[in-house]
Order: sequence, then C-alpha cells, then structure tokens
Amino acid sequence: MTMMNRRHFVFLAAGLIGVAAAGEGDPGKDVLATVTVTVYYGTNGDPAAAGARATEISKDAEKKLTADPKLHFSKYRQLGKDEKPLYRSYENWAQPLRPSDEVLLRFEAQSLLAKDVMRLDLELWLSRKKILKTDAPLSPSKPLLVLGPEWRGGRLILAIELAPATSKP
Repeated sequence: MTMMNRRHFVFLAAGLIGVAAAGEGDPGKDVLATVTVTVYYGTNGDPAAAGARATEISKDAEKKLTADPKLHFSKYRQLGKDEKPLYRSYENWAQPLRPSDEVLLRFEAQSLLAKDVMRLDLELWLSRKKILKTDAPLSPSKPLLVLGPEWRGGRLILAIELAPATSKP
C-alpha cells in the first residue's frame, strides 16, 4: 500500500467511525411511549377450546371487553401479550403469540394530537396477510379493541394500549 492509499484509508476509516458514533444520538430512536398488544379469546362455548396456554383474565379486562356489545361473550381467555417501545421515527412490530408469527401488529408514530393522545399508523397481520390498516388515535386511558377472526368456536380480540414512556434512551 502506498503512503497516499494508507492516508486515504485512515481518513475513510475515521469518517466511518464518526458516522457510526453520530447514529448513537439518533433522535428517531427516542421512545415516545409503550404499546401493549394483548390477544384475547372470546366464546359463548367451552373456553378450554383455546388450549393450554390460555389464561383467565382480570375483572377489569373483562369489564372493558363487555362494554362493547360486539365484543360481548360469556367467557374470555388471554392468549398472549407483547409490550414494545414506540420510537419517534421507526416502525415497530409486536408479536403477542410468541413464538408464533400468526398475529403481528406493525405500528409507527404519526403525530401527537394532544398531551396524551397520539395518532399511530397500525397494521394488523394474520397468517402473513395484512387484514387491517388504520391511523388510530390512542390514549393511555382507552385501548383500541379489534374484533378478529373466528377461531376455535369463538373469536380473537386484540387490545392495543398506549402507555407513556417511562424513560428516554
């Protein structure tokens, strides 16, 4: 390697290290909130059809679900839950039925509508097919409830909740 090529290599390497270090302070990685996605199973039949991983739900969760007549079932079970940070400028994915990727939720911040209300770009994917796309406003006090497909003699119900960020990276 000639002296000129070595000098160019050193400057190129130093420049790449500087670019990598500058990415650490990326404002797009600021955590705005936390998004929790819970998958419930609602049925008027035998809740054992949901399988062994299904668990009882709290009275508070049952109260929220039965408040909407379209989501009213006699029995509910929780199938899975995932909690992910909401980044300022990056898309995020929640996978509430780990390790399965049968239910996925893609979400991305759009705008802050009020102090505690944020508009999110949401996509619900079932069996690797996008079945819902919306730009829903979410607030910490009111989860977005989505009536999903029929499943094992009942219906899947997704609850998407927003919680304020506890800390910033």
